[in-house]
Amino acid sequence: MRSGVVAFLAVLALGLLALLATGLTRASALVYTLGVAPQGPVGMLEPGSRACQGAVNLPGDARFERIGLYPRTPGGPGSPLEVSIRPADGGAALARGELPGGYRGDEPPRLRYADLGRQRRPEPFTVCVTNRGSRDVELWGTAALASPSTSSVLDGKPGNFDLGVTFADREERSLLARLPEAAEHASVFHPGWTSPWAYAVLAALVLLGGPALLLVALRRGL
Repeated sequence: MRSGVVAFLAVLALGLLALLATGLTRASALVYTLGVAPQGPVGMLEPGSRACQGAVNLPGDARFERIGLYPRTPGGPGSPLEVSIRPADGGAALARGELPGGYRGDEPPRLRYADLGRQRRPEPFTVCVTNRGSRDVELWGTAALASPSTSSVLDGKPGNFDLGVTFADREERSLLARLPEAAEHASVFHPGWTSPWAYAVLAALVLLGGPALLLVALRRGL
């Protein structure tokens, strides 16, 4: 009986160590995403055209430095794009960045980033993309309702699509260091009783309560 309990505790300890090692060694620059996959070209930007997606409401004190999109210029190197964030109710740009031209025309396109500098936007805002080149640009995303809380506009007219938009830092951080932010972001989509602390309690119950119940069952079985 004792050897079985010891073996169980050893396996549990190894599993927890593996989770800790993964959290410390794997890193990500991701801050937030609208959850829209690049399933196909949904918005075609002619030279000078602008597409916007909003209103984006980042959780808590979320900060970001780059905005990622999925652009593609058919038949040649990518055209330069201006990426800006604007008030949700309209108005001048709050910040601007540039995605330089010359990027590859992969299909599906890779996630490309424009650097806007350090941003913290507690109020809802809109992400806009303007074609500053001389050739048409495809913006990839999916059909409308993929991001229920936001909607698209193309040259001032409602668009029947959602753009793939991602917010990120310049530098990657370990997954373990991002856990508090992940809990804060997850708490945006919640019933009223949840919070980052509630997610922490649930995680503790899963990681500790589950193995404790298994240990009790093992002892009784032996």
